[in-house]
Amino acid sequence: MGALTRQEQFTEHLRSSGLSKRTQVTYASILQRIGRKDPVKWLQEYFSSETPIGTILPFRSAVKHFLMTQRGLEPEEVDQILPKIKGAPCKLRDALSPEGLKLFLERAENAKEPVRTILLLLPITGMRISEICNLKPSEYTKHQGIKGFLFRGKRNKMRFIPLRKRGQDLMDTYLDGRQVQDWMFTGYAGTPLTPAAVRKITRKIKKGEDLLKDLSPHVLRHTFATNALRGGMDLKVLQSLLGHADIKTTARYLHPDAKMLFDALEALEN
Repeated sequence: MGALTRQEQFTEHLRSSGLSKRTQVTYASILQRIGRKDPVKWLQEYFSSETPIGTILPFRSAVKHFLMTQRGLEPEEVDQILPKIKGAPCKLRDALSPEGLKLFLERAENAKEPVRTILLLLPITGMRISEICNLKPSEYTKHQGIKGFLFRGKRNKMRFIPLRKRGQDLMDTYLDGRQVQDWMFTGYAGTPLTPAAVRKITRKIKKGEDLLKDLSPHVLRHTFATNALRGGMDLKVLQSLLGHADIKTTARYLHPDAKMLFDALEALEN
């Protein structure tokens, strides 16, 4: 049996990395795109300062994992080799306003299952769309007497999302008389419903509505974080709920909305 190609070696590395399957597929496709070129040089030439940082990051992460595989480097050593990120900042993702959230919830009620339940859960759980789409029936459970989702999220870390009455009612309605087997939310082929399928519905929901012009599953995650900030949730608790390794990442979600800023200024004058 011949030696493994670098693509095969990289694939083997990804399988043992603890990354989600979706991320593994993304990184493998990035390496295929780079081909036989030097990945560091390719990264330097392919992106410009005009490219959004959010677009650059997956490519940089894929190259980082590749260099760790091929050259046996430590993460810190790879960071010194790779070019610094010079892309344009990502567009600020505003959370939905209270009026926008109300309109979204009304429209989401008309979506077909399982998209309806997914959409209604997103702004009250703060989960990533990939996480909720890949839930297994056994991951809707009780943890320390509280019902919610107990699952492995990003970086393969266990996370618990407790559900209040609204969330439990959504799940109980969804599961009533429904047979679920390998996955909680399935598409036509019996495989997990894809995030792309959910995003397709959010594009339909927001069409022609100024209040929903920025709607996406990720904006619903921001909406959860903003509402948590408005309600006075502790930042460390929110970090745990969102599944962030670094609290600085959580802080980036906490841009106060216009009304919160206005109310704060009003309070100064009273």
